[in-house]
Amino acid sequence: MSYVVTGATGQVGSAVVDYLISQSVPVRVVIRSENKAESFRSRNVEVTIADLTDIEALTKAFQGAKAVFAMNPPAYDKPDMQIVATTVGHALASAIKASNVKRVVVLSSVGAERSSKTGCILTTHILEEKLKESASQVVMVRCAWFTENWLSAISAVKSGHSPVIGSMLQKLDRKIPHIATNDIGRVVAEYMTKSDDKVDKLVIIELEGPESYSPNDVAKVTSEILGKPISAVAMTEEMMRGLFDKFGWPKTTGDNWIEMVKGFDDNTIRWTTDEKVIRIIGTVTLADVLKKI
Repeated sequence: MSYVVTGATGQVGSAVVDYLISQSVPVRVVIRSENKAESFRSRNVEVTIADLTDIEALTKAFQGAKAVFAMNPPAYDKPDMQIVATTVGHALASAIKASNVKRVVVLSSVGAERSSKTGCILTTHILEEKLKESASQVVMVRCAWFTENWLSAISAVKSGHSPVIGSMLQKLDRKIPHIATNDIGRVVAEYMTKSDDKVDKLVIIELEGPESYSPNDVAKVTSEILGKPISAVAMTEEMMRGLFDKFGWPKTTGDNWIEMVKGFDDNTIRWTTDEKVIRIIGTVTLADVLKKI
């Protein structure tokens, strides 16, 4: 029986694949096209081509799966990412049930328990609601702010365009939990491969790294790595929308990003106080991630 990974070409999905391969278990990936198929086949990974909205194709992809890693890939270019999340969530849940998958591990986010005022994170709330009863064992991995979210801004600094890191987070001294994608991949893979008696019917994990960081911390670590003065500056809403326009995103996506950032700034988006939630601390630091560039 294989361990099936959706979103395998993305940062998190590829990390999950890497950790599963390191455990010498059979791996099957679900990708949208043949473009990157050979890179998986060369590592003895089975490849299935399927769109995450295609219930029939997903059902075939999940047949014989020991566990499935399910995620909703970002739909920033779509006019309504919540509708996309609803469609993907429905397709995943239907396919998981139809193929009798026993365990599903879901990529989610801090704040996913909330049904409003979370912007982009609302898509993970939708996914959790769709998948929470899709299998006999469901593991929600709620992740902190991705450490890799800083990489594009830091790449611009490294290339010499500016000694300033633009921060969407407005409170430059306020520390928030971060998590690196390698830590996410490891934890997801561990929960996919745990023995049945070690996993409850519903498991909710809050996953963060070894330290919390502020935008000023990011600037300080970047300065130490690059060996030159770097500072952080809070981006205005106008600056953020200009950036989103360059990406070709619709206004609705910009609205969602800005609402999400405000949620982190005003602490609307935060860890729960539910004693049943499992808190896991990763090992990858901010410096570990930034040194990659």
